[in-house]
Amino acid sequence: ESIPMKSLSCYNDYNSQLTCTWMEHSEAHALVGMILYQRDNIIMEDNEMVCKRQAENDLHEAPDSYVHWVCHKTTDNFGIGVDDIYSFKPNKMLQAEINVDLFQNVQTLPPQNLSVSLMTSGDFLLTWKAADGSQRLGKALEYEVTYKREWESWEKAASLFLSNTTHCHFNCKDLVPGSSYVARVRARPGRSSGFSGQYSEWSMEVSWETPEGSGLQPRNLRCLFNGADRLTCSWEVKKAIVTSVLFGLFFRATPASVEEECSPVHEKALPHIPYVLQSCEILVRNTSSQSQFQVSVRAKTEEKMIEAYKNIKVLPPANVSVTMTENQEYELKWVKHTFGYDYIKQRYQVEYWKNDQYEKV
Repeated sequence: ESIPMKSLSCYNDYNSQLTCTWMEHSEAHALVGMILYQRDNIIMEDNEMVCKRQAENDLHEAPDSYVHWVCHKTTDNFGIGVDDIYSFKPNKMLQAEINVDLFQNVQTLPPQNLSVSLMTSGDFLLTWKAADGSQRLGKALEYEVTYKREWESWEKAASLFLSNTTHCHFNCKDLVPGSSYVARVRARPGRSSGFSGQYSEWSMEVSWETPEGSGLQPRNLRCLFNGADRLTCSWEVKKAIVTSVLFGLFFRATPASVEEECSPVHEKALPHIPYVLQSCEILVRNTSSQSQFQVSVRAKTEEKMIEAYKNIKVLPPANVSVTMTENQEYELKWVKHTFGYDYIKQRYQVEYWKNDQYEKV
């Protein structure tokens, strides 16, 4: 019920005067004004009532929130069985209309009864049914299937477009091992069916699990070309492994090209799974001659150069002995470790202490 109708209140003096009060929102009044009409069940003819805006100082509401009106009409039609009927009409024509061709404006109900089963090949089969009431379209429907891992957003989901079928085959090679997947389906009339319209709402989601792999190999290697000059590749590696092993992205622009390494490799953690996402951008220099890139991810060999002559740790002296001299002094002797080069000098550090007092060296 509208605010004017909800706020409408009318009374009469049962002699000659009808009086009504009502209000409308000030924003609505600025766009379209409302006119109050009255008729009775005897004459059945709408008559416009004369309305005046009430002064704000007569009201208790906050100013400018509502516009209040008081309306009057003179009549002599009173009596038992005479009912007054009031209505509001806008002061502008407000309407829209179109002609609708049923078969060119179809939006079916979403597909139903989604189910995923594991095939003997290790692949997965998604099946569904056309919604009740849509079967009459039969093979006239085409479908969009989207699927993703549970934690990914639908904006990143993969899409498949199918017609003349109510099942979809997922190759296990296209799915990431040890992952939870969800899929959904929507339908629309096929272009060759004679019908047209828009997609249905999405179906209910269906989920399934892929078997766990070894978890050692880089997985989900994907590359996307931006259409201009960048090929961005990403892959996933187990979080524990990357603490010990560095992975690199290697590529050939053509089969005859020298293999190059992509740099730098970026890394970010993935939510809810023990993997990190690594990625790298390859610069595409000539799209006319480069359209088939060979890309691989593999563990890199790390090397560190240590200069031997700057990192010498001498073996400890051997045969350490103490003797007393004729002068009542003590002489400490040892056999030094020899190097392959006589010109390398050695320096020694000697520590001595009383028995059981090593901390006071």
